[in-house]
This record gives sequence, structure tokens and C-alpha cells, in this order.
Amino acid sequence: MKNAKKILFTFLVSAFSLLLISNTVSSQQTAGEFFEKALYLEEAKGDLQKAIDLYLKILKQFPENREVAAKAQLHIGLCYEKLGLKEAQKAFQKVVDNFPERQEEVAIAKERIAALSKALEKVPHKPTFRKIRIPANPGSGVLSPDGKNLVFASEGCIWSVPIHGKVDPNIAGTPIRLTEATETMRAWDWGMLALSADGKWIAFNAGENEKMDIYIIPFSGGEPKKVLIDTDRMGWGSDFRLSLSPDGKVLAFSLREEEEQNKGKKNNIFARKSYIYTIPVEGGTAKKLTDAMATQPAFSPDGKKIAYVKTHLSEPGKTQTDVWVIPASGGNPVQVSNCPSGRARSPVWSPDGKMIAFNFEPGRDSLSKELWIVPVAEKGKPLAPPSKIELPLETLHMVAGWTPDNKIGLQLMNPEHNAVYTVPASGGKAVQVSPAGVPENPRWSPDGKRIYFRGFKDGPNISSVPAGGGEVNIVFPFRSGKEAYESAPGGGNDISSDGKKLVFSGGIRVYKDNITSYEVDIYTMPTEGGEPIKITKSPGQDRFPCWSPDGKSIAFIRYSDPPKDKTYIMNICIVSAEGGEVRQITSELDNVFWSCIDWSPDGKSIAYFSKDNNIKVIPAEGGEPRVIVHVDKLSNHAELAWSPDGKKFAYTCQGKIWIVPPDGGEPVEVKTGMSAEAAKIGWSPDGKKIAFTHWTGGDHELWLMENFLRLVKKGTQ
Repeated sequence: MKNAKKILFTFLVSAFSLLLISNTVSSQQTAGEFFEKALYLEEAKGDLQKAIDLYLKILKQFPENREVAAKAQLHIGLCYEKLGLKEAQKAFQKVVDNFPERQEEVAIAKERIAALSKALEKVPHKPTFRKIRIPANPGSGVLSPDGKNLVFASEGCIWSVPIHGKVDPNIAGTPIRLTEATETMRAWDWGMLALSADGKWIAFNAGENEKMDIYIIPFSGGEPKKVLIDTDRMGWGSDFRLSLSPDGKVLAFSLREEEEQNKGKKNNIFARKSYIYTIPVEGGTAKKLTDAMATQPAFSPDGKKIAYVKTHLSEPGKTQTDVWVIPASGGNPVQVSNCPSGRARSPVWSPDGKMIAFNFEPGRDSLSKELWIVPVAEKGKPLAPPSKIELPLETLHMVAGWTPDNKIGLQLMNPEHNAVYTVPASGGKAVQVSPAGVPENPRWSPDGKRIYFRGFKDGPNISSVPAGGGEVNIVFPFRSGKEAYESAPGGGNDISSDGKKLVFSGGIRVYKDNITSYEVDIYTMPTEGGEPIKITKSPGQDRFPCWSPDGKSIAFIRYSDPPKDKTYIMNICIVSAEGGEVRQITSELDNVFWSCIDWSPDGKSIAYFSKDNNIKVIPAEGGEPRVIVHVDKLSNHAELAWSPDGKKFAYTCQGKIWIVPPDGGEPVEVKTGMSAEAAKIGWSPDGKKIAFTHWTGGDHELWLMENFLRLVKKGTQ
């Protein structure tokens, strides 16, 4: 019995061994047969896609057959090459990486890689741009170091949102609130946030530009901690950009200082210069790094260097900004860019610290539509000229970040459309009467035949257009350096009652003692064209002018200089149309807001926006103001206007036109049939129509730029 079992066991083992040998021979033959069939499809039939599918099947089913598998991988590359697909290089590289012992196939693969690389150098290449739809539309923000979230400020709070949601990779996820807005701490909606490279900390600005504080919170949210800085921070948007060291322990920021030669003189932000400082987040003494005017610091990924934007003179009266790099501990700075005809803005480092990207603006008052990328050496010295990448849309915000998988986040502005429209005062369907552009402050001529406005056709100008629409007439083209540009906000363009003169607020850029400042005063000029005449000389700024009904006087808003307790006080003033002594009719207690004013048709009172969110009327001789209506939100660009008969009062608020009785009452919306925002308004002399500017677009949205590294000039160390 035992012998029988032994014989049976021996038989089964022998049979199993024969089966294995048979299957191995069969598999070798089958792999070869598959390959011959795929080769036939590739070379004889020209059915490249079916051939690729069969080659892939060989790799999957017969990986142990190294000879056939290597040939299959090589021919996948050859098929891709014939199809003109960029995947060919990757397929050939797999031959080199996965089959090093197959010398013949590897040699052919390397030859094809070299040939394709040389051919691709001659082929124009453009990066790809992908928009991330964020329903909250934050407008600006900073990408987290891993590129998975966008951190932004909105409604006085800090938020984080996954940029790739669950619905679609191009639709963001659910925003998470990281801080709450309080009376003492409201995050600045403009942004200028900073994240540490380790992804653990967020720095943000809170307050107003007269007094801006800096706070630090964990990336997951938590109690904000204030960074103690001895001096009040003042300035414009770029002055408030922040950067954190990779470990979140050191903060880099810019601070405006009053120059020694300006002490005791005009104490405003134009008489100050910004410099780069660092300070320990836990507290300590701020260290000044730059001697020249500088803003927008950005720590390198290793924390050893800081890129920043330096402002200097390209010629008397004209400034130039460039990217520089300085050791984080202090030392000699290195110039990275040279932009004699424009301005560099918002530098960011590549994750490996070997490149710096930044926005380029072709002119002082223009938006950026180019991203420049410069390869840099260990100490920041540029290794090659900048690679210039044209953006699909313009931007005025900072670069959002550079992710580990080499995507650059950009805040790009969707297309704008702005024009002058008219609509019946009772509401109805609006009619466009001017070409699209950037018109401001539409005002009717007393005869109702034309509408005057600030335009930008062939440069900034004051223009007019027939009230029913038609050809634009440029009344006065502003010529750089020769006269005042019309200010915004608060340009004016009001027409005198006899139709002969126009009043506007004009600003002149003044260069003196290495300081660039602005003088903003009230000007008049003939409506038919001619040279402007300055009628005020403001110690601060004069804006929002309007004529008295008799044409003898002009009312306007002037802000105090120097500011009181770092806060500028606005007051309504009146001056003769010929110039002369200025009479102030309000005080600090009247809470005048920096926005439009209008004289009542009877000349007895002036309406204005107040800081307590009301529209008020004050006697033209001065006195106690009264409230007409409460407004939900104040804006420098909101406007108000009396009807010609004085029986109605129109104003704009949050993109809509409203009418209310001058004695107070419930506001009624003027329907225009349009969905975008109405801003500037002017009432027709007969009271039947309202002219307004209507703005669509202009919002900044997050885009990701990919596949750009091939465009970057490498340079040599």
C-alpha cells in the first residue's frame, strides 16, 4: 500500500513538473506571438493605438520575459513618437530605467530621447493655465506650502479652502473659518498673508492702513497672537506684505519711516520710506535689513535669504522697482532683476530655492500681464536673464505661491466692461451711451445734450459724449508731467450752471529731495477745452468738487494734514469759483466720509456721506447736519445726487441706484435691467434720466500655471 502511494506521489510530482515546463515554453511562445501581432499592427496596418494596447498587454501578462517586455516598451515609445505625443519620451525613459540589461533596446531608447529633446527645443512651448472656481471668490490669497489650500482674508476673518474639492478638481471645496472678526481685530481683506514653509503658521494683517497690526495663528486655526512692533505701520497695499521664516519663528515685514530731512515737515505717508525688517514672532527687537526703500519680503525655502522689491530712481522724478536678495541675517544685497521700463512686484521662491518668480508691470500705473522667472545661485545672484511668460489675464495682486509639484498660483483678473449708461429715473432698461472703457464721474451739460466723464481713450482725459450715445469728444487729454491728472476717487467733472466751465480734482506727482509726493487740488477749465486753472492749494488733498447752483462757488472735501492721531479728518470746504480763501463748513464731529458730495438745487445745503453710515445734509453756511437715509456700506466710489427740482435724492450703495425723499423715507431701487454694479451717477437737467457707470468683471480669481519649467533659462553656476 505504501509503495502504491509512493508511486502515485512520484507520478504527480513528475506530471506537475512537466506541466510547469510546458507552460513556460507556452508562455514564451505566446509572448513572442503577441509581440509579432503587435508589430504587424504597428508597421503593416499602421493601427498604432491597437498596437500600443497589445504592447501594454505584453508588459502586464509577461513581465518575466525580459527580452520581449523590453522590446514591447521600446515600441510603445516608437508608436507614441509616430503619433506625435509627448508621452514618447517617458516611454523611452522606461526602457532605460526598467531594462538596463537589455543593451540593444536601451541604446535605441537613449538615441530617441536625445533626438526628441533636440526637436522639442525648436518647438514653441506655452505653459497651461487652469482656473480654480471658488464660489466664495476671495479675490486674493496665499497657497499653502503643499499647494492643497488657499488661505485668504474676507469679512474681517481668515479662511482656508481646499483648492480641489470633491465635485471637480477645478472647483474648490468648503471654506473653513480660522479666525473671528472683532472690534479690536479685523483681518485686512486685501490679503498680504504669509504662511511658514512647514505649513504650521499663518501671519496676517489686521486693522486699517493708518494703523495695521500683525497677528500669528496656527494653520489649523486658534487664538491669534499679536506680534509686538513698536512703530505704527502705514502705507499702501504692497507695504503690508509679510513673510514667515520656514519654521514660523521669524517675521519679515516692511515699515515706513519718516526720513530725517522730513522731520517737522509734511508728516504723511508720502514723506516716508519703507524698509525691510525682521523680528522674532515671540517678541524682541526688530532688525533693519535694507538701507534703500524696499517692500514685499519673501523668505527663501531654507530661511537663509530674503527676496524683496527695491524702489529706486531710474531718472529724476521716476521710480523703478526690482527684485533683490539679501541674507536673512543681514549683509550685502544682490540685484536679481533690471526693469528700467517697468516695475517688478511680488517675488516668490521655487520650492528648491533655485528660482524666483515675480510679476512685471510695464508702467507705473499699469497692471501686470507677465510673469518673470529668474534662476539664481546660492547667494541669489541671477544665473540667466529672466524668462518672460505672458499671462492670459492681467493682475494687480501678488503671486499666490509656488507648489512642490511646480504649479504657480496666480490671482488673475477676469475681463472688465465699464461704460456710461442712462436709465429712466423711474427705472427701466438701461441704454449704453459711451464705448466700453474706464469712464468715471458722468455729469450732464445744463442743456442735457452731452454727458462729460473721465476717460482713458489714447491715455487719460476728460471726454464728452452725446446724451443719446455717439462719438466721443476728448475735451482735454492729460499729458504726463505737464498738468494734473484727474484724481480717482473724487474726480468731479461737474459742469457750471451756465455750461461754460468744468471743475475737477487733479493730482500732480511732485519730486523733491528724493521724495515722490502728490499734490491734489481743485481745477476749473472751459468745457470746450483749454488749460486747467488751479483754484486751491491744499495742505493735504482736495477732492469731490461740485458747483453751487449759481456757479459762483465750489464745494469740495479736504482732509487734514498732518493727521490727527494717525487718522485723517475730512471736512467740507467752499471756495470761490475764481479761487481765494477757503471756508470750512464742517468739523470733526460731523464725521464727513471721503466720498461724493452734492449741492442742493436751492443752494442752501450740501449732502454728504458720513462715517456713521448715513447720508446727511448740512447747511451751506455751516450748522447742524440732519440724516436723510442710512446706508449699509460706505465706499469712496459711491455717489449721491439731488434731482434738479430738489424733490428726490439719488445715491449708489453696493452696486445699486436708490432714490429717497430728501426729507427721509424708504429708499426705492432704480431698476436698470442689468446685473452688474452701478457706481457713479448724474441726474439729467430735466430730471427724467440718470446717467451712471456700470461695471462688470474686474474680480481676481485663482489660476494655476503648469508646464512652464521648459521655458526657464537655466544658466550656469
